[in-house]
Amino acid sequence: MNVSRRVMLASLAAATAVTTARGQTAQSKPLRIGTSNTFGFAATFKANGDDKFGGFSFEIVPFNGGSPQIITALNAGELDVGELGEVGPVVAQSADIPFKIIAATEPWGDGQGVLVDKKSGIASLTDLKGKKISYTRSTNSHWVLLKTLEKAGLKPDQVQHIFLPPGTNVQAVLETGGIDAAIAIDTLLTAFERSGSRRLVSGADVGAENPLYYIASDTAIANKAPAIGAFVSALAKHVAWGHAKPEERAKAVAELLRIDPEVALIAERKRPGRLAPIDDRLRGNNQKISDVFFEQGLIGKRLNASLSFTDQFNGSIAP
Repeated sequence: MNVSRRVMLASLAAATAVTTARGQTAQSKPLRIGTSNTFGFAATFKANGDDKFGGFSFEIVPFNGGSPQIITALNAGELDVGELGEVGPVVAQSADIPFKIIAATEPWGDGQGVLVDKKSGIASLTDLKGKKISYTRSTNSHWVLLKTLEKAGLKPDQVQHIFLPPGTNVQAVLETGGIDAAIAIDTLLTAFERSGSRRLVSGADVGAENPLYYIASDTAIANKAPAIGAFVSALAKHVAWGHAKPEERAKAVAELLRIDPEVALIAERKRPGRLAPIDDRLRGNNQKISDVFFEQGLIGKRLNASLSFTDQFNGSIAP
């Protein structure tokens, strides 16, 4: 073998080694997933061994502040993927954050609702007129409120909007009359119902579909697409596991949140059972939300919600 051929082969071998090393390094770095322990599926990945899939691993990062904190961290490059409610992507798109919706669950309308104290005289939606209603601005709970008022034939200015500080014991405020109604999401929704609150209406009753959305930064999609595809497959597997074995996932949720296992199980049995493909139905749902939020002055511009979706990972949703 002549010298030039030996040099060429050595160079190729070195290049292959570098490429392999880079691939191993990229694969060894976990995909960073932001979630909420209160409602997120990703929060219990480890309970079923789903924090690893297809040679990739996932670092689950919980945020007590929910979707707003997750969106902020994603925009700062601290996360690759975030688990949000259906309003989260609208807020992120209105802020010109570079991301795409990579996956979504089936609707989860029964997982959110309007609560009143069990002794309250509020019996129908029209009884909410003039009442003090607690929710979190520009989140799923805000959307549930708007849909509830729409169904009641009321305008937003016909109720009192109450924004309680994070960590407030909402049920205690309901019991003392500080507020008349509150919007809650599971597992808190079920916990409140079991201990003194009454559900007036669910999200499903008023047309708030409440799927969970999974968004990835454009940077992560460009550089970590195989890992994102593996995450979507792991997510589909995890959602199916919770649906098939609700007692097992409820046990993990109860331990994570330190709540009554029975409450966790009741909530678990209402959760979506599988992922939904990214399609025109989901795009249309988010377009409706964005249009209403713009009309209410909650976002500063009209959006083409379809631009925030990608169907690139639809092929990964089969568990």
